[in-house]
Amino acid sequence: MSPLNALIFGLGLFFVGLHLVGDNLKALSSGSLRDGIARSTRNPLPRVGLGLAAGALMQSATAVTFICVSMVVAELLTLTAASMVVIWSNVGLTILAFIATLDIHPLVAFVIGGAGIVMGVVRRRSWQTVASVLIGIGLILLGLEQMSAGAAPLKDEPWFREALALAVSSPPLAFVSGILVASILQSNTGATLMIITLATAGALDFADAALLIYGTNLGAIALRLLLAAGMRGPALRLVRTEDLFCVLSGLLMLGLYYLEQAGLPLVLALTEAISSDLTLRLALLFLLSNLIPALILTPLLPQLGRLVKTLWPREPTAVAGQPRYLSPRALDDPATALALIRKELARLLLLVTGEPGPARDASEATGPSAAFEGLSNAIETFTSRLASRSPMSEADARCLHQLRSALSAIRHLEEATRAFALRAQVPDIIASDLLLGLHRHLTELLATMAQALDGNDNTAILALRECTRIHGEPIEAVKRQLAPPAGASPEQSALLVDFEFVAWTLHHLTKILTRGQGPNTLPPPQFTPPPVPPTIPVTEGQ
Repeated sequence: MSPLNALIFGLGLFFVGLHLVGDNLKALSSGSLRDGIARSTRNPLPRVGLGLAAGALMQSATAVTFICVSMVVAELLTLTAASMVVIWSNVGLTILAFIATLDIHPLVAFVIGGAGIVMGVVRRRSWQTVASVLIGIGLILLGLEQMSAGAAPLKDEPWFREALALAVSSPPLAFVSGILVASILQSNTGATLMIITLATAGALDFADAALLIYGTNLGAIALRLLLAAGMRGPALRLVRTEDLFCVLSGLLMLGLYYLEQAGLPLVLALTEAISSDLTLRLALLFLLSNLIPALILTPLLPQLGRLVKTLWPREPTAVAGQPRYLSPRALDDPATALALIRKELARLLLLVTGEPGPARDASEATGPSAAFEGLSNAIETFTSRLASRSPMSEADARCLHQLRSALSAIRHLEEATRAFALRAQVPDIIASDLLLGLHRHLTELLATMAQALDGNDNTAILALRECTRIHGEPIEAVKRQLAPPAGASPEQSALLVDFEFVAWTLHHLTKILTRGQGPNTLPPPQFTPPPVPPTIPVTEGQ
């Protein structure tokens, strides 16, 4: 194999390994883990620790950024907390540079071979996912080996030496070359490891390699600009915070380089004082090029946040019939995507209304409002796309099935409330105390349900499940309180039946969302509508 082919082969293995590790780590995460992250990041120190761990495991600050974007949108993380996590993930991903300084040859065969045996023998999905993570790590290590094997002879190729000489012919050009290499590879870690490999092989001196490494910090900005297209509000501001951090860190390190060239011993001198080994010095340099900006900018996050907010102001209020939380980027992160679906279902519930009025005319008798239908279809499309993705844990798959059943139930609930509202248009009812009382109770039930669903409050949903039970005391108390007097029109009695039907459909929704909880046997996952209440002819008055 030629040196160039070996280098390309090594880079390919490296990125395949990163992909396997990242995707399968996301599959191992659960909703409880996300909730734990949300609780643990209320203080600065856990945020730093989470950022370091996420960067070390994911090996991509961009991947960490977009996972945090989903969690910010789902309101699991505040923008400030997510910003700190993202900034410190840049420090965490430098661990691979130190692994590259070790003799990893004995480890490669053990990791890949052991993981392959586990994958072939054990059929449990969780073990298969763990084995995939280990194979990814093994491929990363094997890629590093191949890159080292290909770099040494490559330095003697005339065309390669001329290209490198041009790239490092001046400090600004070397800095820009680092940006270009990282942009092409879409990984500052991968670009840095290639630079370290070339320097170790004698193709680059230490100062030139340092400038290239400083430039790699800006390499992923182009990709994030593309991925953030169409984002609004906190999501966009988080991505832009990471971009500003990369720009400021690159410019800061470039400024320190020029000060050092003027005779002031700083970063380069520090690495030389710590170690004389070139590979270790460059690994330390990669660490410091991310650590120093993180230490400086972390206390300045409030000011940075205000700058970002000024440059990218709050988004306009979302249109009722358009999803506010759902994003195609969340599909790669099932646990967070499920949280976003719950929040959209809560918004959908707020579009369910039993209020009579001009909007409830004959044109709406055959279908839901445009806003309800638009948001409902958007949720259905998103859940279908999520269901087709893999890998997904069994718990996430069950939760997705539950939420899709809940969507069906909410659609039936909308039908029931629409029938209630249309019944209320009858002159004998429209100004009655019966209608006002029933509508007040109905509005309270729907608002309580939406709030509980938005906050994932199972205790509140269980309580609502009890109070909406058919023939249960709360519903019976409402019927006793608002029962029409003797001799009332059939429409008034029918309205009470319609209200009870709405309560039944809401009760069934609560049972879907609390399946496996509470004392009663729960229905099958799919929503089965109850018998249609008796039809009473609607007349213009009697």
